[in-house]
Amino acid sequence: MSQTRGRSRFWFCAWPNEFFRIIALTITLTLLPITALADETTSRLDLNLKAPIPVADETRASSEPVGVDRCVEIALSGSGKIAEAAGLVAEWKARLFEVEANIYPKLQGLAFVAPMFTVEAKDGSSVLGGVQRKWKSLSDWGPYFRLEMLLVQPIYTFGRLSAGEDAANARLEVEKARFEQAKNAVALQTRKFYYLHLYAKSLLPLLTNARKTLDEVLEQAHAMHAEGSGKVSTPDLMKLEIASSEIDKFLVQAKVGISLSLAALKHTMGLSPADPLVLADERLPNVSDDPPPLESLVALAEMQRPEFAQISNGLRAAKSLERAEKLADAPIVAIVGQFQASFAPTREDTDNPYLSDPYNDLFGGVALAIQFGLDPAASHAKSLAARAMGKQVEGLSRFAQTGIPVEVKKAWDEEQQARQLLHLAKKAEVAARKWMIFAGAAYGSGTGETKDFIEGFAAHMQMRKNRLDQLLAVHTARAELIHAVGQRMDGFETTAAAVSSDLSSN
Repeated sequence: MSQTRGRSRFWFCAWPNEFFRIIALTITLTLLPITALADETTSRLDLNLKAPIPVADETRASSEPVGVDRCVEIALSGSGKIAEAAGLVAEWKARLFEVEANIYPKLQGLAFVAPMFTVEAKDGSSVLGGVQRKWKSLSDWGPYFRLEMLLVQPIYTFGRLSAGEDAANARLEVEKARFEQAKNAVALQTRKFYYLHLYAKSLLPLLTNARKTLDEVLEQAHAMHAEGSGKVSTPDLMKLEIASSEIDKFLVQAKVGISLSLAALKHTMGLSPADPLVLADERLPNVSDDPPPLESLVALAEMQRPEFAQISNGLRAAKSLERAEKLADAPIVAIVGQFQASFAPTREDTDNPYLSDPYNDLFGGVALAIQFGLDPAASHAKSLAARAMGKQVEGLSRFAQTGIPVEVKKAWDEEQQARQLLHLAKKAEVAARKWMIFAGAAYGSGTGETKDFIEGFAAHMQMRKNRLDQLLAVHTARAELIHAVGQRMDGFETTAAAVSSDLSSN
């Protein structure tokens, strides 16, 4: 350290300008590199925090018809779930910069001004020969200025900082993978609500036609019953009335389902209930091509599912955190700069460098320092907790290695099953339609019973609904399969075909 002292006498009305110039220059030189580093870090942080968060676009709501893929795109740009996941990514980016900030210089300072009375030597001699204090008069008082600053620049941390940075960076990658997982989940929900809404809209014309047909039959039945011919009895009329009330019930449910499914779709897409949304499809579309082979889809899931990235980075984060906790008691080597300055015009300034003078002093220097704090019990406990976290992630890794292929197989099998059941439902619908036509013709001619017509009519309605159920099941299973392989858009056939080609070549 170096130290300088020495003033003849500082009077209240004649403060030396060079004292303040030295202090101003010292503060400027100290704060200049810190300010530059802070500005650079802040700009880096701002750029990284703003990037991942999706901002809702006011033009997303449009009266133009949109298909399912476009609905997914809108949902990915405005869903609240995705915005929440993006906020977590931004949070961990900030935490990473917080860890990195430990290597930057740190400045601690204390500055104050206080009133101070006069102390001077007796009879004009040295202060070592005795002093006298003056405090009764206002002129005996003056200001006392003091400034203390300590600048610490870490230069070596024995691996503590690098381990902490690795852990924070790996944790950031985990949140990025969760962000992708949230996008996949939103895409899946959007597809489900899209097809569910079309399912309800497809039921409505079916029930409307049934309502119209049953009204015609009821009108004819009432007329035949009024004639008293005996072809239509009162119990027959009651059976038709019961069937009519059931149709009305299903119509109410279908209308509510249309409204509710549309509201759920808008919510998933990040739209308000008042935003317009016109779908490109009026009814459930026909099924697409068969899915690719199961083996290629499993391989595709292993390449694309964000859960695998979460697990690998989670293991890296746990190991780095364990290493950082083990090194928590390691010292930190730093360059330390210290500066002290004080000025009191009501106090004598001594020229003796061996005497401590806290009132008129100028001191500064640079040193190599070691900072440490020992708490081995706490460090060991925290390292064990980090190791246990790593064991949990290893368990999740084993679960994912077997669980994700099973999830892909389940979605693939469900689509295959739904396709087969849809084929059977179409055949059953044709048979039920013939049954209803024959029973209706017999009933209209007076040779058939009301029971036969009602059963045929109900069977036809049930088979038509069953066909729509299976068609919805095919679209839902395809949405689940898209999600299971880690994609958000349909059309994985090309990617799966490339993966299948690689598997066959190997």
